[in-house]
Amino acid sequence: MVRLASRAMAITDETIKRLRAAAAAGGPDAARELGRLLCMLRSDSLEHLRNPDFLLTWPEEQWLRAALRTRPDDRLAAVLLAGRLVQQINYWKIDDDNANAHGEDERTLVRRRDEAHALYTQTLQAAPDDPAARAGIATLNAWADDADMPEDLPFSYYELTLDMGSGSFSHSESVITSHPDEVRWACSWLLAPVAAEVKEPPFGVDLTLFTYSDGQCDNVIRLDEHLTADGMPGWDVIEIPPLNGEPLPAGHPVGTRHYGYSCDWG
Repeated sequence: MVRLASRAMAITDETIKRLRAAAAAGGPDAARELGRLLCMLRSDSLEHLRNPDFLLTWPEEQWLRAALRTRPDDRLAAVLLAGRLVQQINYWKIDDDNANAHGEDERTLVRRRDEAHALYTQTLQAAPDDPAARAGIATLNAWADDADMPEDLPFSYYELTLDMGSGSFSHSESVITSHPDEVRWACSWLLAPVAAEVKEPPFGVDLTLFTYSDGQCDNVIRLDEHLTADGMPGWDVIEIPPLNGEPLPAGHPVGTRHYGYSCDWG
């Protein structure tokens, strides 16, 4: 498992182990929370993270589906799953050759789009004012119709970004969340494959934390300036400012960006 960057972190390997055990035993709350946390990761397997083919495994999907099987009216699980399906669509649309090599095509993307739309619709039928579902379905419809994106609501959140590039090629990964402990935890997983490959400074990445208050960026922290010899941020000298304003609801998209993990390259 990934070694934690700081003892002060609230999310540990033991946290995930306990949630996984409770979820496997049929607990819908544990399954939903495990799924929500795993939304922050490209994969929960170091082996997959180190694969040079850059695999995404969406470890959250099975647990969000398990939560919904046990409790079909769980609106949060539905919104989270819908958002991850949309992120999958966007990922496979980055590179058609990559998608085709993994058995993905327009048919599989339409299937995901239809399921995401149904999940958002189901949530809005039960709670018409659910902000994440309203934003999610509006964004999904805008993508489907190639229309303008809906205006972002003034929520507050963190955006962690890791950028790498060589020549004309660029690669970026990001995590959006509203909790600093999740920033630290997700950061250790983002950096794990980099540290494993490079092994010592300089690590050749741009690692930045953006803080948004009421929808506006008000703080930028260059975490790559504080990487230790093991490739992890020195959290003892990094202060993550608290969010001002209403935190972004779980599963709520931010423009074209997704709650949790997403990536892009080109």
